[in-house]
Amino acid sequence: MSGQKFNQRYWVENSYASNATDAPILFHFCGEGDCTQGYFLNDNAIAWAKTLGAHIVYLEHRYYGQSLPFADLSTASLVYLTLDNVLEDLATFQTWITSQNQWKGKWISLGGSYSGTLSALYRQKHPELVAGALAASAPMVSGVGQSVGSQSDVDELSSTSPAGDTGERPWIYQSCTTFGFWEAEGDTFGSALDLPSSWLCQQLFPGAPQFNSSTYNQNFDAPFIANAAGAPSQILFTYGSDDVWTEIGLSQQTNLNPHITIDVINGAGHHFDLNAPTSSDSAAVTAARAEFITLARQWLSQP
Repeated sequence: MSGQKFNQRYWVENSYASNATDAPILFHFCGEGDCTQGYFLNDNAIAWAKTLGAHIVYLEHRYYGQSLPFADLSTASLVYLTLDNVLEDLATFQTWITSQNQWKGKWISLGGSYSGTLSALYRQKHPELVAGALAASAPMVSGVGQSVGSQSDVDELSSTSPAGDTGERPWIYQSCTTFGFWEAEGDTFGSALDLPSSWLCQQLFPGAPQFNSSTYNQNFDAPFIANAAGAPSQILFTYGSDDVWTEIGLSQQTNLNPHITIDVINGAGHHFDLNAPTSSDSAAVTAARAEFITLARQWLSQP
């Protein structure tokens, strides 16, 4: 695919930018789905942009929504759905749109759940491009849970047509080949976490590589919580105490890295701090949102 191109959707919200050229930019990653569905384009990033006087830029993930490199989702087509390619999509797009708009402000990446993982990994890989990152409810640990997969899963996920696909087949491909985290049964912390079985991955994606949890955790878990030179910095990880995904997030107890912040929000579920604000939000969720603003101002060198 070297030299080939595909269209990738993006959105820019500049209503809240204090200065068109010098304002900061909140880089909001859409995860494993259509950017126009779910919470992506209408969450608390809007309130943060108002407070910080920032632009918001949303980018749709390759192979999801309408950002499709190929007309099918066959195993041969999905081979370009790699973590390295996704992170370089972000870097290439950011460089391009910065030049197009002649922006001079600093960037902060945002994401929740899988897109929170991307936000953290993007700051790790490209600290020269983003001054800081919010990783809300970001799974960072691979291989936890029970391997599952049935013939009904194969039947449901075997279609290679993007028509009507909600992102399930590309996501299972990513889980099978890279991440080793899949889905949760139930909504509260302590429910079961599942990961795709080797059998399921072989049935759906014959010949594709399969995830290696030890390698993944060595590259994308351990470095974040190590007290080592060059460890990732200026990242806020938030987790809900009532969210099952917290079980595979970074742990406060094992963190030795003084340059990241890991907060567990009491009584909160999955990325409640990133969700659109409501009148029922708890004081703990509100405090977590305020902490992001405090850290973001430091990263942006704002008073």
